[in-house]
Amino acid sequence: MKISQVALSFALSLPLSMSALATVSTEEAAQLGGDKLTGIGAERAGSADGSIPAWTPNWKGPNMPQEGGIYPDPFPGEKPQYSISAANMAQYADKLSEGTKALLSRWPDFKVEVYKSHRVVDFPDWLKADTAKNATRVQNTSDGSDLNGAMGGYPFPIPKSGAEVIWNHNLRYYGPAYRSTFSGYLIDSSGNRIMTHELENYTESPYHERPDEPAQYFQRRLSTYIGPPRSVGEKSLNYMVTNFKKDGRNKNWIYNQGQRRVRLTPDFGYDIPMAMAGGAYFFDELGMWEGQLDRFDFKLVGKKEMLVPYNNYKFIMHSSPEQAYGKQFANPDLVRWEPHRVWVVEATLKPGMRHAQSKKVFYVDEDSWSIVLYEGYDQAGKMMRSAQGLLTYDWNTKSVPNTPMIIYDLGKGQYGSSMHLAGSTGYVRIPRWPNSKMTPDSMAGSGIR
Repeated sequence: MKISQVALSFALSLPLSMSALATVSTEEAAQLGGDKLTGIGAERAGSADGSIPAWTPNWKGPNMPQEGGIYPDPFPGEKPQYSISAANMAQYADKLSEGTKALLSRWPDFKVEVYKSHRVVDFPDWLKADTAKNATRVQNTSDGSDLNGAMGGYPFPIPKSGAEVIWNHNLRYYGPAYRSTFSGYLIDSSGNRIMTHELENYTESPYHERPDEPAQYFQRRLSTYIGPPRSVGEKSLNYMVTNFKKDGRNKNWIYNQGQRRVRLTPDFGYDIPMAMAGGAYFFDELGMWEGQLDRFDFKLVGKKEMLVPYNNYKFIMHSSPEQAYGKQFANPDLVRWEPHRVWVVEATLKPGMRHAQSKKVFYVDEDSWSIVLYEGYDQAGKMMRSAQGLLTYDWNTKSVPNTPMIIYDLGKGQYGSSMHLAGSTGYVRIPRWPNSKMTPDSMAGSGIR
């Protein structure tokens, strides 16, 4: 794989230990929003071979309601430019992740359908202005686990470590608040499709709501089960902290409909299997990564030109579960892949720390800071997970909603999905709820059928 010269200069300057994180100079920060870098740190120029276009600012897709919903597919008439299977993947090996190669090698009829690349992701001007301020004022402390000084924008537009790239993913901009209804599925080793959850979900970002002051929590989320029948009425409330050392671990409360009580769950996070997903993935694999950074060392490998899932409106918003999920893998005719540049981050388990995985590898889109591919390796160094993040973009509000994913358990021969939106209300933008509605007591009071 080719590593861009800009990224290579960053990677070669990385310290061996995250305890000595580099800082961004005023001269480097001045490049943001200029001729070379976008306002959030992506390279403006396209690739040398033309497969990756130059970045397109202020792009407008088809008309849709201002509040969002199910987004129309902005590229409905496009056809794949070429297809990759096990038979010809060696020709494209330098553009494929190890996880994608594993899927191609496992099933002769699995394929990667490659479309024209579109770099349309942009963000509001205020967020880009705050990102420029963050570039020189934000500190990454506690071995990468905490942020100091981050307000409003992306904290590390010119990253110097893997932890900084992951923090950008954590703080990606999806707007102050939205509601969504979606379902998740487990396709077991026999090819049976099982609905694991159907949720009404409210997600908010205190970090982006008040961009001129630090936020204790970068995300809060309230989820209510509306299916399957055994789970109807149950709720979960999640708080994601920006400073682990100061504020402690991320917090999760569960309301049990049968017991009519709320409890704080100590077994939330890291490698605890997610019950709502039938155990198909860990807590820290939700959304490709939703964890605290204290158990792994994050190494920034560099930036590479790769084939990644991108602009996947057709799969998650316009395809029924029957169309989308095959007996062994998601329908490859519906999953769109494009050439893009991604930051590659390798996370290795720290000595003395416990986790079912010894290594994780993340591929992070330069334009959105969203993880678009992920691999997880067991303690023997064998790949156990291969996941695809199905990124979409809201051109009305210039934001990127939380990323649905398809995650393959290579050991058990099964796979799951986290957020299938077809047939639902989609992503609906709403004003942020008052704090009184986002408390454990409020969750209990509203939980009676």
